[in-house]
Amino acid sequence: MTFDDEAFSGLRPSEAPTGVIVGALRWDILNEWVRYLNDDKYPDKTAEMSYVWGFINRDSGGDALRCLWSKHESAYPLFAEMVWLLHREFSEGAGTEHHPLYGGLPPVPADILFRKIANSSAVAFRKLTEDQMIEILRKAPSDYAAMQ
Repeated sequence: MTFDDEAFSGLRPSEAPTGVIVGALRWDILNEWVRYLNDDKYPDKTAEMSYVWGFINRDSGGDALRCLWSKHESAYPLFAEMVWLLHREFSEGAGTEHHPLYGGLPPVPADILFRKIANSSAVAFRKLTEDQMIEILRKAPSDYAAMQ
């Protein structure tokens, strides 16, 4: 799935539908996670530097990430919901409810997921540092839960 589908090509990042943003990020992250898990260059999949070089530092999701951070600026509740969904699917193992491709995959540790999103976002959204993004991403799921 690519983010710049014809129907959405004329929208500003803040106008992109949240379902499209989450869908694009979901598939980008899932593809990168599977690629990392199957990469023989990193035999110890739980080692910190293995995560960094095999998963976190691989860029993905440029347009979708610009839209995600645009929602952070324009509609924080929607941003928090999107981060909560991604966290729930990848770190809490709820992804198998959404799609069978998640079946049998180990969860992505929450900190690694947030670092992955922030690292890939650094090029797409330069208004915040990577550390600032990580802090915002860590806080978003609990903010969303508190809104419910």
